[in-house]
Amino acid sequence: IYRAALEELQRRSQFEEKKRQRETEGQWGVTAAEEEEENQRIHEFQESIPKMCSQLRILTHFYQGIVQQFLVLLTTSSDESLRFLSFRLDFNEHHKAREPRLRVSLGARGRRSSHT
Repeated sequence: IYRAALEELQRRSQFEEKKRQRETEGQWGVTAAEEEEENQRIHEFQESIPKMCSQLRILTHFYQGIVQQFLVLLTTSSDESLRFLSFRLDFNEHHKAREPRLRVSLGARGRRSSHT
């Protein structure tokens, strides 16, 4: 999204610079065809934004799932330092609120992992 936005900004700046340069040379800024082509390109970019946002939502959901699985694996580890790492990685309890398996207290995690 960021790269696409930067490219769009660059294209718009180039178009405006092209118009200014022609005007300073005493020519007409741009032709109607060039203006229409630029408007069409802008319209296509604007139509691509919802698709990019949708892809970002999918990637966000996928990433959240991977992080939650990783934290669950850490919490069920028999190594105490890994269990504490999960606590440190989720220090604000953002993932704990979304994943029921992470809601077990740290003390209970140690007892539970000794049974696995």
